[in-house]
Amino acid sequence: MARLNKRLRISATLAAMLLVGATGCGSDAAGAGSGGSGQKVTIKEPTDGSSISIPFTLRLDSSVELGPTESGKHHVHLYFDGDDSKYEVIESDNVKVTDASPALAGLKAGEHELDISLRNADHSPAGFDTSIKVQTGGGGGGQPTDDGGTDDGGTDDGGTGGGY
Repeated sequence: MARLNKRLRISATLAAMLLVGATGCGSDAAGAGSGGSGQKVTIKEPTDGSSISIPFTLRLDSSVELGPTESGKHHVHLYFDGDDSKYEVIESDNVKVTDASPALAGLKAGEHELDISLRNADHSPAGFDTSIKVQTGGGGGGQPTDDGGTDDGGTDDGGTGGGY
């Protein structure tokens, strides 16, 4: 019986050491994202801390090929401030995000967290998320579709983003 108890203690100790080692190895540098699948997406543009105006170009560097969900390829969900209920599906590594994006609905001027999440074709998480901080301007930031007024929640006088 004493021999069995010693084996159980040794097994429990080894299991605890493995658990501590596994959790300690999972942290990445700040802003580098999370995920242990070996798949990675980096936000190349905009850069962390930059000011953006709408529309803006999102450029990514992905370790996996991105494509339409019906192709079976991965894609990225773009959203702001951790609100993944309002996201835009990004199917390539270079896309223009316009004011028609659900991710931008209700976004006020100021500092925001721009989040991306690598997704499988069925929209399930592929195991990699990352974010950067961006500053959005008020009064349209000089965009051609802005009438220069405040956001009254109505439609924009400049149309639906055509001509960009």
